[in-house]
Amino acid sequence: MKLVMKKELERICNAALEKQGYSKEDAARISEVLIATDMFGIHSHGTKNLYMYIEKMKQGGIDIKADPEFIVEGPAFAVLDAKDCIGMKGTRIAIDKAVKLAKETGVAYVGVKNSCHFGAGTFYVAEMAKQGMFGMIMSNVDPNMAVPGGKGMTLGNNPIAYAFPRKGQHPITFDIALSVVAALKINKAKMYHQEIPDSWMVDPDGIPTTNPQYYQEGGALLPMGGHKGYGFSLLVDALSGFMTSGNTCKDIESWCFNLPNKNRVSHAIICIDISKVNPDGHFEDIEEDYLQYILNSPKAKGTDHLMVPGQREWEKYDKDEANGVRIPEDVADSLLKLADSINEKIDWRDIDE
Repeated sequence: MKLVMKKELERICNAALEKQGYSKEDAARISEVLIATDMFGIHSHGTKNLYMYIEKMKQGGIDIKADPEFIVEGPAFAVLDAKDCIGMKGTRIAIDKAVKLAKETGVAYVGVKNSCHFGAGTFYVAEMAKQGMFGMIMSNVDPNMAVPGGKGMTLGNNPIAYAFPRKGQHPITFDIALSVVAALKINKAKMYHQEIPDSWMVDPDGIPTTNPQYYQEGGALLPMGGHKGYGFSLLVDALSGFMTSGNTCKDIESWCFNLPNKNRVSHAIICIDISKVNPDGHFEDIEEDYLQYILNSPKAKGTDHLMVPGQREWEKYDKDEANGVRIPEDVADSLLKLADSINEKIDWRDIDE
């Protein structure tokens, strides 16, 4: 594991993006999402992917010069055509719009079409919560799940994240994909030739399997809770794809397996100004009373303490903010390739996990 200061990560990531032609402001806003994601400990969606995003730019899969445009606007809603820009750029524009509209009307919906992988939803919903909002974001993705009773990759494990503010503390944040487990866990088992629980995926015939080698070879992930994950996957496509006249999962190609091709995912953002909907100001008191009720509920044998959603991520974030960002070796390897590509060296050091 490596330890690198946040400012050093910003320097490397910003330099790599600016070399591709991004303005200093855009480079900083993109890098901020990726670095914060590493600080949350969601390393599969953080700076590790910047090298691949830039390769996708070079091969035409991301339009560096894209200027996202709002094609629908109303008092409490909008739709953004991201025009194949990098996901973080378009999504941050959409988040800013959602907050602005919610401050005016109390609630807002902003949809995004023709976007690219935006990383982890935690960053975006936390940004809304820090401004006194309830925030939710979701995105469709390329097919990787089977329909219950079906076979093959038909549904996307479309991620959903939400956050709401907490008085005097970090927001409550929750961020999941809709499969039983992330594809990352399947790929890791595949790499090390390990068996997996048969509740994670099905083989090419739609039969539960313990063999991860079937993934990307006719097999498919299973939705969490069976019909429940299926229903939520459809909801995400409805709010993001149907609502924006954008792509649904059946029309989406993987952002990372087909670098020259456009990803063209669709997102949906919902933002509520709590101060407008709850003008008596009791939201935070009721919230804290309820959270303490949860945290003080009976613990199972061997459990030291209970946690609220997002607590583990915020604890890592605070530690990294104070002492430097801890990144695993696979992330370090990708950052090293990124730095080499722009003739830069990274100032970091080895640490024990």
